[in-house]
Amino acid sequence: MCGASGKSSRLGDRLNRRFGGWGLVERTSSVLNRAVLPILRDVRDHKTTRRGFLGLLGVSAAATAGLAEPAKAQAQAAKDLKGWTAALGDGLYAAKGQAPVTASDIAVEHVGGYSRLRANVNRRGIMAHVIAYKKVTGSGLMRVTHRGGYAFRLPVPAVNGTAQTVEGGLFVWDGHLDHGTAFQWELNPWLTTFGQLSVWTGDAWVAAGVKKPDTAWHTVNYTVTPAKKTVQLVLDGRKLPVPYSTTPKTGWGTGVAARLQAEAISVFPGAHATTAPSHEVHVRNWNWTRN
Repeated sequence: MCGASGKSSRLGDRLNRRFGGWGLVERTSSVLNRAVLPILRDVRDHKTTRRGFLGLLGVSAAATAGLAEPAKAQAQAAKDLKGWTAALGDGLYAAKGQAPVTASDIAVEHVGGYSRLRANVNRRGIMAHVIAYKKVTGSGLMRVTHRGGYAFRLPVPAVNGTAQTVEGGLFVWDGHLDHGTAFQWELNPWLTTFGQLSVWTGDAWVAAGVKKPDTAWHTVNYTVTPAKKTVQLVLDGRKLPVPYSTTPKTGWGTGVAARLQAEAISVFPGAHATTAPSHEVHVRNWNWTRN
């Protein structure tokens, strides 16, 4: 029966074999050098038992590497979208003879108490797609639950024919895939899908219900938990049947980032249009917690 000294000796031998010798260990990362090597040397010199080694390693090495610290809860909220980024989306079309759609065809304006998302602001023969998003970055974003949402409305009745869709979502980019959920409300009155609600699968939009368009304020809330691969999307208190979606992207970089977003696409103008209506969506009272 071996005492603590014998156990430590065997552990030191195993570590020596595992890391290819103490010389190799001492040439590893600065985190290992600062936090782990003093402990390993104590094991080697029989000054620390196996239990002591594991305890010290858990406190020192994991804490130094940021692995033992639980993610701190964070909350953000505001009446309008000041501080959000405006971007041109991919739902774009230019009729024959029209210049391509650019960022000058969209706008996000803050008017006190809410913000206006405007697509096809110049009323050209195009379909324009405006996205407003709030972005946060950090390696821990894949380990927390995101809960976010906002209120939105159409100031002009959709039957007037100004809109193609209103959309929104919450996503976490892990450096390779976009994880999250999104909805789309179809607003083109000349389509049979007028009023259809669709949800994003990672590959396409699929029908998830019908809601008659109006000019009232509506509330949408998203919940995304990447670690459990679960999502929830609630529109005006109604849970939509949403899948957990993962979407590959190109050129997005490898850093981890999360986005809460609202979107509007103006009505499809037709192949030979020289003009088309501007589409507007109002957004207010957004919130986003991460814990």
